[in-house]
Amino acid sequence: MKHLYALLAPLALFSGKVFAVDEKTRAEIEKLAEDSPIKDVDDIFNILKTIVQYAYTIFFILAVLFILIAAFNFLTAKGDSAKVQSARDQIKWAVVAVIIALISVGAAEIINNFISDPLGS
Repeated sequence: MKHLYALLAPLALFSGKVFAVDEKTRAEIEKLAEDSPIKDVDDIFNILKTIVQYAYTIFFILAVLFILIAAFNFLTAKGDSAKVQSARDQIKWAVVAVIIALISVGAAEIINNFISDPLGS
């Protein structure tokens, strides 16, 4: 719970005009904000970038595993149409995993551009 407060504390610093907060609470929030790993907008993007890199890696590993399993199924199908169809479906889902991985990288860049320069100026 303390970590949640530490992550939300920087946002709370700017909400003083919107939400009524007494001085004791404000002091506690500012103390938590000092310990927060998020100090500016670039820190948010770095966290997002790390998450996307993990997702990207996991999806590509899964895609390679699906392709290897599908290749094994093709080799062992021996003309069985059900096994051949299963192998085709596995390759289809491997392609979906690759597409999701590529979209996640593109989405991270789009979000970075939006956060860094929301008006495009």
